[in-house]
Amino acid sequence: MPIPEKIYIPEPADPSRKHFYISLIKSIIRLVASGSLVYAGYKLQVLEVIGTAVMIAGIGLFVAELLGIAEEL
Repeated sequence: MPIPEKIYIPEPADPSRKHFYISLIKSIIRLVASGSLVYAGYKLQVLEVIGTAVMIAGIGLFVAELLGIAEEL
């Protein structure tokens, strides 16, 4: 295996507080929006398939955003 001539070191993540707070606000908005999807899906349970699909979408987005917050911290 040949030895590479240059080694690329990735730059560290942006450590500024401004970036952190903006990301936190965006995450809160996304969590509220995904929670609204879950609630809307619950209310749409009269139309079983549509309500369940909307609830699953909301739960998936909620979990994905929680993982994004964990990654940011």
